[in-house]
Amino acid sequence: MTMLLNERHIVIFLHNRPFFGAHLVHVPFLVMLREKYPGATLVGVTKNNSASFLVDSGFLDGLEVVEKRDKFYLLKKYNFDIGFNLRPSSIGVALQMLLLKIPHRIGFKKTGAFYTHTLPLDVSIYRADLFLQLMNEKCASSVPYLQRFISHDERFLDSVLLVPGAGKEEKKWPIEKYMQLADQFVESGEKNVFFITGPQETEETSILKSKGYTVFNQPSVDLLFSMVEGCKIFVSNDCGPSHIAHILGVRQIVLFKESLPEWFLTRDNSRSVSCSIGVPAIAVDDVMQLAKELLEQKA
Repeated sequence: MTMLLNERHIVIFLHNRPFFGAHLVHVPFLVMLREKYPGATLVGVTKNNSASFLVDSGFLDGLEVVEKRDKFYLLKKYNFDIGFNLRPSSIGVALQMLLLKIPHRIGFKKTGAFYTHTLPLDVSIYRADLFLQLMNEKCASSVPYLQRFISHDERFLDSVLLVPGAGKEEKKWPIEKYMQLADQFVESGEKNVFFITGPQETEETSILKSKGYTVFNQPSVDLLFSMVEGCKIFVSNDCGPSHIAHILGVRQIVLFKESLPEWFLTRDNSRSVSCSIGVPAIAVDDVMQLAKELLEQKA
């Protein structure tokens, strides 16, 4: 799509899934949007407030949590010049963009009749790359601009990051196996092996600390980006922070019951490990072998 000039107010209808990772995949799109429209005000629209970190970290200027009953609220408050629909299957949003009288409306062809600019919809593409197609970009091209939002932290330079959390229990690799993996990294000569845990991993955090591991519990989004930006390799379940590793393009291993292309970005330095009988059945030695292979590659 050819970029439009002198646009002052841009609305982005964000993906509505109320998960950290589902909001993180918007970041490359928002970074490139801010780069292409440096003077514009970027406003996100969602049905839940779990995306507020996008404002706190500077990726958006504002966030509107709008329910169906508030469909006229945006019309009263804003005069948007351009709108992007990142909810690919939502005809309702496409109609709402018409209601808002947005002159330039951009989305995917599934609901293309309501837009001024459209692209084909391929739901098998990693979500961040799918969104970026609306600007003829990919995740990799956003990284240099994303670096401006990240504070470099020497503590995490060449570290090994292990993330044992996930939104659902069935997505979790046992904490005992993560500790075995951490020990193997240490035995192989890695000095900085860190765990990252979230609000749902209170038990795992307690176990890890009792065993003497270094744990960062509920780090801010800004700190997460700093940690991942400096790491040597990132190993996790299918979880929110894994998308930061996808976006920044670091060496990465993600453990799945079933790997889905729309939520895993295939790269030369990324690997997915899956097991049809469940994540707990994945062997520690198999994960470590993949890690060794990735670490032998140039960064």
